[in-house]
This record gives sequence, structure tokens and C-alpha cells, in this order.
Amino acid sequence: MLKTLLAMTLGLTGALAFAADGPNSVEAPPVQDLGNGKFKVGIVGFEQKTRQISFPAEVNMKEGALEYAIVHQNGKIHEAILITKARPFHVNIALKILGYEESKELFPILGEDFRPTGKFPDVPEKTRNAARAEIQLRWKGKSGGAEGATLNDWITNTVTQKPLAPKPWVYGGSYFHEKSFQAEASGDIVALFTTNSSLFNWPGRDAALDDVWIPTTARIPEVGTPVTVTIKPFVKGKSPAAGKAK
Repeated sequence: MLKTLLAMTLGLTGALAFAADGPNSVEAPPVQDLGNGKFKVGIVGFEQKTRQISFPAEVNMKEGALEYAIVHQNGKIHEAILITKARPFHVNIALKILGYEESKELFPILGEDFRPTGKFPDVPEKTRNAARAEIQLRWKGKSGGAEGATLNDWITNTVTQKPLAPKPWVYGGSYFHEKSFQAEASGDIVALFTTNSSLFNWPGRDAALDDVWIPTTARIPEVGTPVTVTIKPFVKGKSPAAGKAK
């Protein structure tokens, strides 16, 4: 089963990820079968039955302006609330194997002059639904017990003065440019300010603005706190479950 899924995934992604030793190097994703429908690629774990994907991260910011929610540690860390050693390419491999579908609904169609036309792709509802995910966070609190929240809870919109609404994040899948996977090149995993290099983007209010997002400071543990990020399918009509708020 793993070999079949991986073969399909390689076809969908172009089987290209570029290592640090040069732009022409190509590597196959090292997917490990852990048994019982559980797999791992790099430090990204995923489950076939639940379609959940998990990877370690850490708190990067409690204050300041944000444009991203989660980035690779070599990415735009000066404007991201969480950083991770998990490679965006590996996260994307897990998403592909588990059947998440890309939706380009958030990216305007470009004209012949490569300028935005103001029009957006007409994406079928089935694809839109398959592209939506909930992102949950778990960490160890000061008392030693496990605590949790949604990623939305940790980000505040300065216009509304409220944390993000319980909307799902949209998987856009990033893109390849000159044989380079742009999520891997940029380190973009989850973006607030809409960017097509990121794997996920925020589809809600003010996503076209880059200066309205800040951490929900009172709810976030100290900088450097280890956090487990879990991506799971969003169930329509069911709001993401918030964990214990700090």
C-alpha cells in the first residue's frame, strides 16, 4: 500500500525536492511505514485512518507583527508565530498521500501581462472541501500537564481585536518554479497574508493585508516552548475544538 501511495504522490508532486548541496540534486522522500496505518517522512508523522499530520515546532514570537503562522526554521522567522525543523516538502508529501486536494481559490487569475485580473478560479465545492484543514496545537503547560488550542486562538486581528474566527485553513499546495518547490525554497507552511508559495493560507477576513496580525499574547506559552502541530481534516458544520486557553 505504501509503495502505491508513494508512487501516486511522486507523480503529483513532480518527485522533486532540492537538497542543500545544489540546485540540481533530486531526492526521493524517505517515507517510513511504522505499521498500523502510521507513517513518517522526516520528522513529519501521519496516519492513514484519521488523516492527521503532526510535526514538532516551537513558539517563536509572543509579540510583534505577523505575516505567517508557521514557517521552517530557515524561513521568515521574524514574522512567524511558530517555527519548525519539519521540511515543507515532507509536510506536502504527507498531505498528498492522505488525499488532501489543492484549491487555488485564493489566488487571483493573472492576465497576459502577469498582473492580477481581479478574478479568481472557479473551484468545485468538492475540491474546496477536500482542501480545508483544522490546525491544532498541543504543549506542556507550566504545571506539567498537556494543554491545547487551535492555531486560530493564537492569532489576533488588530482590526477586530479578536482571535481568528474558527475557520479552516486552505491547502493551496504551493507550486514549482524552475524545478524548485517554492514552499521548500521559502520555508512557508502556513500563511496569514495570502501567498501562493505557502502550503496553507488563511481564507478569512483581511487575508490580503500584511499589517493586521499579531500573536494573542495572553494565550501563548513562553518563546522556545515545544509545540506539537496537528493538521486534520476540517469537518463542515463543526467548529475547530479549542483546547484549554492559557
